Amino acid sequence: MRNARWMAVAAAGLALAATGCMGRLIGEGAEAGLGPKGDYWEEKPAAASKETKALAAYQRFELGEVKNVYGRNVPAEFFEKFPVEFARELAGSHLPRQAAGKTAVFRVHILHYEKADMADNVLGPLEQVVARVELLDKDSSQILAWGNAVGRTGKTVGLGVDSKAKGLAKALVKWAGDYYPKKE
Repeated sequence: MRNARWMAVAAAGLALAATGCMGRLIGEGAEAGLGPKGDYWEEKPAAASKETKALAAYQRFELGEVKNVYGRNVPAEFFEKFPVEFARELAGSHLPRQAAGKTAVFRVHILHYEKADMADNVLGPLEQVVARVELLDKDSSQILAWGNAVGRTGKTVGLGVDSKAKGLAKALVKWAGDYYPKKE
């Protein structure tokens, strides 16, 4: 009887462990396919409602100043990779990329840069970069919107500078895209 009870507890423990491992495996696969996450939080939105498509008059979106105000931990490599990832995300979006015309510019100030440590890798890694972002009209320098954006990965497959740069780029392009009309 005692052996049967111990075997049942052991079997239940193994089943839970296998479920956790399977969940991690699925999550790693999903992140490998979809890439890191990027999101934004507006403090001053571009318009009262995203349905107004307030950025429709803009024919071009650019990355302007990218500055480290955090003061530490941000590798120089990030500042090389981020503009490349921004251009890549922009090219794959529905936002216009005309050679000339009314231009909106993202000004990005890095507030926090986090790398996963050994404990994170065991429990589930988290790496992120958080930035203060302003979207400006290039000609007038008028600030159209401001808030914070984050590039984040929560899986081992997405660790590193590349993923954080890509996640932050996704956030900025998503932000502008939410206020720009989709192509028919």
